Formats: sequence, C-alpha cells, structure tokens
Amino acid sequence: MDQVDRRFRFLLASRAVRSAALSFSAVSYPLYLSLIGFSNVNVGLMTFLVMIFTVIQSLLLGFLGDRLGFKAILIIGDIFPLVSLLVLAFAGTGPLIYLSVIGGIGGGPGGMRGAFSTGTTAIIAKNWNETAERIVKLGLLTSVGAMFSTVGGSLLISRNSLIQYFGISGSYRFLFVVSAILVASSIIFLLFVAERKVDIERKKHEVVTPQSRKHVLKVVIANGFNGAGIGIAMPILSLWFHVMYPYADSTEIGIVFTMSYASMAIGSFLSSRISFVRGNPSMVGAYGRMLQGLIMIPVALSPFFWLSGTLYIGRMFIAGFGAPSRTSINVGGLNAGDYGSGSSIQASASRVAQTTSGASGYLMDAYIPLPEIIGGIIQFFAGVVFMKLFVKKR
Repeated sequence: MDQVDRRFRFLLASRAVRSAALSFSAVSYPLYLSLIGFSNVNVGLMTFLVMIFTVIQSLLLGFLGDRLGFKAILIIGDIFPLVSLLVLAFAGTGPLIYLSVIGGIGGGPGGMRGAFSTGTTAIIAKNWNETAERIVKLGLLTSVGAMFSTVGGSLLISRNSLIQYFGISGSYRFLFVVSAILVASSIIFLLFVAERKVDIERKKHEVVTPQSRKHVLKVVIANGFNGAGIGIAMPILSLWFHVMYPYADSTEIGIVFTMSYASMAIGSFLSSRISFVRGNPSMVGAYGRMLQGLIMIPVALSPFFWLSGTLYIGRMFIAGFGAPSRTSINVGGLNAGDYGSGSSIQASASRVAQTTSGASGYLMDAYIPLPEIIGGIIQFFAGVVFMKLFVKKR
C-alpha cells in the first residue's frame, strides 16, 4: 500500500467531521432564520444567495485545482463555511447575518454535501485510475460522510436541552460554534492528505480540453435538470416540515434527518460492495434519481409527520445507493488535466440550477406541499434525462 492509499483515511476523517458540521447547519439554517424573523419567502431568497456564492467558489476553486493541486483547494474551500458558521454564532440577528451566505452551509440536507466539496471527486479521480476502485472510494466517502451526518442531526436533537442554558436562539448559536470547531478540524485533517503527482499536459488558454467537452456538456445537462428539482424541494425542507406539521418540534425533525443520514450511509456502503452496481453505474444512477423524485410526492401529500419522515428516510437510502455510480460517471469521461475544472463546471451546473430555491418560499406560501411535489417531478425527469444520456443501448 503506497502513501496515497495510507493517507486516504485523513480524507475520510476530514469529510466525516465536515459532514457532521454541515448536516447540522443545513437543517438548522432555515429554522434559525425563521426563528429570528425571516419570512418563508426571505428564507428562500437567502438559500438562493447561498447557491450563487457556491457556484462562484466552485468554478474558481475548480480552475485553480488543475494548477495548484486539489488538496490546496480542499483546504481553501473549507475556510468559507468556517467563516459562515462563525458569523451565525457571533453576529446574532444583526446585518452581518447576511454574510453567512458565502459558505454554502444552507444548500439542503444530505450527507453528500458534507462529504463532497470542490476538489473531492477530482482528487479521487487523480489518485485512483480504475473505475471500480473509484466507485469503492467514492462509496466510502459518501457512506462515512452520511454516517457522520447523524452527528449533525444529533446536535439538532440536543438543542431543546440547551435552551435552558443559552436561550431559544442562543442554543442555535452555541451549536454553530460546535460546528465551526468541526470544520476547523476538517482543515487540519486535510493537511495530511496525499495527492498523487501525475504528468499531464498543461492547458494554456482552454478551460476544458476538447476531449472532455462533450462529456462535460452531457453531465451539465443531467445535473441542471436534477439541480432544478433539488433547489425547489430540499434547501428549506426542515422549515417545510415545521410549517406542514406545526406540532413537530426541532427534536422530531432532527430525528428524521438523523435517520435519513444513516439510511443514506447504508445505501452508499451497500452500493460500493455490489458487483452489479460497479458493472452498471449509469443504470443504477438513472433509476435511483427517478425513484428519489417519485418518493417526494407522497412525502409532500402525507397527512402525518412520521409517515412523511419515514418515506423521506427511504428516499435518502436510494440517494446514497446511486451517488457513487453517478459521481464515478461524472469524472470517468474527463482527461486527467480536466479533473478540477471539469468537475467544478459539472457541480456548478447543479448549483446554478438549484437557485430555483428562491421560488420555494413563494410556492410554500401558495400551497404548502407544492415545492416538494414540483421538485420531485422535476427530479424524476432528471433521472429520465440521465438515462438517455448515459445508459448505453444494447
């Protein structure tokens, strides 16, 4: 086992603590904004700004990664959520609260958000050449990230017990401090990650080489459709649960998200261990995306919180199961010199499409189940598009 393989555990550790922090912040961010006086519409607009800043960061860091190395941009990328969490912890309700949008901490719940940031898939692609090996590594990242996201869910569950010590809003701010410490730990772990040196032909004026452009375009189209559905349904999902089921408090909502993270971890772990998945990644990715979308419709229409929550937990198992396959496909068609810029363009397409989150608050005010229904339908068709683009006809 060479140094790159041995030090993979530091990348896992980084993604683990990062997932714990961002899973808490992603669920708590809309709830906290609502608590301090933001309307549903304004919460949606704040998540819109989060997506805009995330797109800018992703593109810039991706382009730098092909030139500076992906370990460096992983470290730089963690500085932004650290700043956002510190703002939420110490700025209170003042105007500085708007600075929290720079860190990408409110883009919707899910273990994949903490496990993957700009440069993660690129460094996996650079360090391991074989598709099957990449799927295993990506599966480990997703499953570890999702499993440690349960820590973030547990932080939200603990909030009620902290109110007596810190107050209603102060309990959130204390937990934002804890999350900031976790992100700082992620940066420290990244210092020990190894990156394989690969001799590649450097690009002079091209963002992406001609050999990678067709593949990048296909992924951009697929991610654009999916991102539009995710943007409407997911970023304010915790607030949606609170509005749809007023009797559900932060503890119950936290339990649902904690179980969903564990479910996602199990799905991702199983996916990377099944030979059929490694042999048919495009089919698994397509059907997984379609099922994720379909399940959001009964989630939206359920009259009972725990039935809706249980369906959502099942949806996240499917999300985890399909994630390693789709991620491997995304980087599999790129030249070695395009891993950073290519993967960041692909991710940015999804993030740009997720700016539909700006409409989620308006839709929820019009009819509470509407954002989840529309988002689910769009994601189902995103799976159809993924199948048309990547599943080869026999």
